[in-house]
Amino acid sequence: MPGFVSATPPTDDSKWRQMAEVDWRDGLSGAVSPQANPGDIETVPDPDDAPRQVLRATIARHESFTNVANGTPRAEVLFREPATFAQRSDYLVRWSTYIPRGFEFDAKQMVIISQIHQSARQGGPTVALALLGTSYYVSTRGGMQVQKITAREKICCADDDRGKWVHWTLRYIPDDSGKQSLTQLWKNDELVFGSEKIANAYPGDQNAYLKIGLYKAGWQREPSDAEVQTLFYGPVSIRKRQVEFLEHAKHE
Repeated sequence: MPGFVSATPPTDDSKWRQMAEVDWRDGLSGAVSPQANPGDIETVPDPDDAPRQVLRATIARHESFTNVANGTPRAEVLFREPATFAQRSDYLVRWSTYIPRGFEFDAKQMVIISQIHQSARQGGPTVALALLGTSYYVSTRGGMQVQKITAREKICCADDDRGKWVHWTLRYIPDDSGKQSLTQLWKNDELVFGSEKIANAYPGDQNAYLKIGLYKAGWQREPSDAEVQTLFYGPVSIRKRQVEFLEHAKHE
């Protein structure tokens, strides 16, 4: 990729200002807000390292989600201001996922497991990481057509990740015009998705926000291979640097 786009994730955090950091040791901190039924979002011992606390998200198809957000099956936490995403700033987001060994993969319906969600306009999330069958999918949306995917990639193989932690790094420069936009995703330091100069934000949106957890829109209306889905999440951090750094970054 040309310009300042790198094949490796940034490692020098001194160039980035911390906006949010949550490690779950003290439960659900004030930095996040849950959108879930009681018990569907909890902090629990790490399945691989019991003294450590992690976040567990669980949804069951038989549940009623009437009192959760817009009534759609979900168990998510959203990160509040000031950890929001303004256009043409440069963001670095890190988080981890753990697929339990008994996870019910669903080849009929996608479940979003992490997303950057727009603040106002209706439509799909501007960045989404999802599971469909035994593959991950990452996608972006932006510009005027709110349901149109502007870039998408299939990532193999989620079934190989059962019972172990996967570490994700997202570099995100939102831009509704696409002129300065950048979206890069690394899985365990391997670049698995990259798009540059493709719209990845909705017009005028200056307050998009991160959500982690499970969101499965059509689960109770359409065929599915899964009755219960559970995922664990490790620490999350969101960092930012201003767009003026980009000219310097081209020469890093």
